[in-house]
Amino acid sequence: MASEGRRNLVGIVSGEASPSGFDYLAEKPSRVGEYVTVEALEGNVLGLVEASRVSSDLLNSATNFQSAQEAKKVASSNPRDKRNLASVRVLGLLDYLRKGGSNLPSLPPEPGSEVFAATPSELKDVFSRDDKGWAKVGTLLRNENVPVSVNVNRLASRHLGILAATGSGKSNLLALLAKRLSDVKGTLVIFDYQGEYSDLKLSSIVHLKARINPRLLDVEMFADVLDVRTKAERQRSVLNRVFTEGVRQAKDFWGALLESLANLIASDTSKAEEKRIAERLTEIVERARRRKGAILDPDIGDPVDQLKPNQVNVLNMLELTEMQASIVISYYLDEVLEDRKKARRYRLSGREDKSERIRFMAPVVFAIEEAHSFLPNDRDTDAKYVASKVAREGRKFGVALIVVSQRPSRLDSDVLSQMGSLAVSRITQPKDQSYIIESSELVSEELASYLPSLNVGETVLLGQWVTLPSLAKIDKVEEKLMGADIDAVAEWSERAKVESIAAGTTSDSIREE
Repeated sequence: MASEGRRNLVGIVSGEASPSGFDYLAEKPSRVGEYVTVEALEGNVLGLVEASRVSSDLLNSATNFQSAQEAKKVASSNPRDKRNLASVRVLGLLDYLRKGGSNLPSLPPEPGSEVFAATPSELKDVFSRDDKGWAKVGTLLRNENVPVSVNVNRLASRHLGILAATGSGKSNLLALLAKRLSDVKGTLVIFDYQGEYSDLKLSSIVHLKARINPRLLDVEMFADVLDVRTKAERQRSVLNRVFTEGVRQAKDFWGALLESLANLIASDTSKAEEKRIAERLTEIVERARRRKGAILDPDIGDPVDQLKPNQVNVLNMLELTEMQASIVISYYLDEVLEDRKKARRYRLSGREDKSERIRFMAPVVFAIEEAHSFLPNDRDTDAKYVASKVAREGRKFGVALIVVSQRPSRLDSDVLSQMGSLAVSRITQPKDQSYIIESSELVSEELASYLPSLNVGETVLLGQWVTLPSLAKIDKVEEKLMGADIDAVAEWSERAKVESIAAGTTSDSIREE
């Protein structure tokens, strides 16, 4: 990096420039993610290199291997043959950006203008914010001495999408955000479907096991958690008859439900088909009570009461099926959204309604791992319906969403379009890249084409939670151990030693006898 006193010339503006972008010819190839400045009529402009290309006129004209060899020899001794071209997205006038504002130029830079590498001082003024409401998440990928900060207030109000292929660092980023929210006593709820955050240790964290109180569910949700098939309409109809208010209020919930089914079976007015269905439902209820007793708990009260304000709440859903987890997500989202609406009414009126209990007087952030499973684009789910409502209304009431997915193309487009901020890491599937471009105006085609080249932990930060689009190296969270690839060889070796010792002990015991 050149010193602050001496600017580093990297290229010359060429071809047709516009206020939003330009190309420049460089002496050597430019790297995607580098920041450059150029003088325009309205002032110094900061830009981000989004594409970099190298070409050779001589090699471009080669038609076979032999002519390519000959062209290579000539080209290697001709410095004029190589063409290094970089494409730049204009981010704004530098003076405004340094003050925390944003003002795009209305006039393009002149062709022939000199393009310089942005200095560390200029970049720190723009990307490194240490004032209240901002938190460091990493450093610029091409300028590792420049910290990158995100706006926590925007994170807690404008929704965030974390999109990346498996193993690219998305769970590390969510753990880092949990750490930053913990530092400011924020309220975060992580729906942990794969147990990735079970070992996360922070100053303010609560680990909870997801449980469902069947008394609080409507009959369709109850049928879902019992694993009654969606198309089993007659079973669901009979369940609706026996799942009465008396059953809901009974001290012995399961006993009352089974008794209600038994009464229907014994009733002289019940049809034979209804009795057969009731007998099948009795088997289903008994099996659910036996196998899912730790999950379906009618005596826990309202599960939302487990959540602790001003702490990170990790809700372990490892024991739940996908459908059960969807119900848990929808229930928590809906209950907290309604709670936050009560809190807003209280703040506006200044009068507390004694009949209404408010659990969360401050904003709540929800993070949904494996979001494409619960908010799919090809079918309706309980979680998708409520999450869509939160995505539309949550900003007004202080309920924010973080959706985390490795398959964006399977994620509901309406939810994704509501994400005011994005963190996009390595995405290799062209279908996923195209889907992100179509669903969000934040990602350009040039930037999307570069996503497969990102390494683990390298992330493009976009949207309202950053001052400017940033290509960053995300800080590693040492407090999170889970999520790394399994070392199968080491585990096999360790297990073999244990088995060998156990076998030897058994043999010794037999000889002694």
